[in-house]
Amino acid sequence: MIGGGGAAAGPQGGAGGLGAAVRHLGLALLVLAAGVLAGAVAPAGACACGAMADPEDSRSDAAVTRETAVLSLREGTETIILSLELDAEAPGATLLMPTPAVPTVTEGDASTLREVAVATLPRVEHELDWWGEGRGGGDGAPGAGAGGAPEAPVTVHSRERVGDFEVAVLDGSAEGVSTWLSSSGYVLPQEVLDLLPVYVEDGWTFTAVRYAQDVDMSRDVSPLRFDFASDELVYPMRLSQAAQSTQEVHLFVLDPEPVRRTDASAAQQSVQRPWIADPTHVGWTWSDGTLRELSQDGEGRPGRAMVTEFTIRGEPASFTTDMTFAADPADPWIVPTRTETTTVRIAGIPAGWVLVAAAGTIGVLVLYGAGMTALAVRRRRR
Repeated sequence: MIGGGGAAAGPQGGAGGLGAAVRHLGLALLVLAAGVLAGAVAPAGACACGAMADPEDSRSDAAVTRETAVLSLREGTETIILSLELDAEAPGATLLMPTPAVPTVTEGDASTLREVAVATLPRVEHELDWWGEGRGGGDGAPGAGAGGAPEAPVTVHSRERVGDFEVAVLDGSAEGVSTWLSSSGYVLPQEVLDLLPVYVEDGWTFTAVRYAQDVDMSRDVSPLRFDFASDELVYPMRLSQAAQSTQEVHLFVLDPEPVRRTDASAAQQSVQRPWIADPTHVGWTWSDGTLRELSQDGEGRPGRAMVTEFTIRGEPASFTTDMTFAADPADPWIVPTRTETTTVRIAGIPAGWVLVAAAGTIGVLVLYGAGMTALAVRRRRR
């Protein structure tokens, strides 16, 4: 009520009202701060999202169950380092690798493929979360042999043990190559053998690969390295037309410039390039000797080694050409990233809420002090 009763309280009553109001306001802010702190005690969720590229993609065809490769073309010599797993349950199961010239086949090092896969993983960007809400996301050799029937000529350039594999390099007529492979225990389905003429007509050589009989299948097998003369960077794929399921290929191309697919088949397939960059320019140092070798310039000095990663998926009928590549300097660098969020906590509570509560408490004290000061001034004026 406003009137005589309020006036009867006099100046002292008004001062008491002001003090009570200040005390009530302070109590309300303290209760609010306590509520904020109580709410902040609840555990906060956090997530870090991002995709990582797996260095071993699955591929299903007549003999190969897994395949990943590193490619490089330097001074007219192409190098393919191929990691694969053949079907150990099928005796004689064979990979047939066509190349435009007679290759030198040597044992590779598994660390080559492991390191290039790790070097091209999404980079981690760290983010501090002050509120416990987990707000964070991510975009990403010498040797020789002979065989074949007289009416089907074939030349065997080499036949030897290379690491975990028995390897034969040969060329000749399609019938001669097919006959020699069959008589020598290299097993390929007829659908693959029917495609040999497309390479024979181009004068290519075939490398047949199968597990050695005494290979220890309880451990990872070593990759194979193919070195051969070539005018262009090429990855043979036409034999994949004989496959019975979707084909997936994972390639890492080392070149002074970014590269792109140039073959006609690319338009019929899913072609992604999740990484285009020189890892040494984004905090990586090559430790693998092969990767250091493939990164050198023509005079053997450390050079620029852009890595273009390809993940390719297509139906068998789409692989009507081999994969070919050409430098494309205009391509922008792509270095995928993922965000990892760390919640900043004070005494187990997200720091943002602690700071809000502290600011509220300080505000209460400031208002309380201002109120008490105003009350003291009014008392003195009386």
